[in-house]
Amino acid sequence: MKAQYQTIKTEVDAAIAEVIGNTAFVNARGFEKEYAEYIGARHCVGVGNGTDALFMAMKCLGFGPGDELITAANTFIATAEGIGWTGATPVFVDCDPVTYNIDPSKIEAAITDKTKAIVP
Repeated sequence: MKAQYQTIKTEVDAAIAEVIGNTAFVNARGFEKEYAEYIGARHCVGVGNGTDALFMAMKCLGFGPGDELITAANTFIATAEGIGWTGATPVFVDCDPVTYNIDPSKIEAAITDKTKAIVP
């Protein structure tokens, strides 16, 4: 680790000094700007967790009350919460016993006129 640190010491020390000097231990705007540049995007929005990220993506796609979004029955709670926070209804489809992913053969039976997306 010391050898690796030595190769970037000046850069790391400057970044640490800037954080301490600004007392901005979370520099969200700086991160968003640098990440947007890194991925070639005009904008970037940092979020605190995956639940927020899923919720924001679903809201941007226009999902809301009256919509149904299909997801795996064994999904992490963040997926169901993100769907619910939009006002949409999560529709759970059982998983494949071999892959533990959503079972593609069971998705069609879950689709209704209200289905707007499949969120794996």
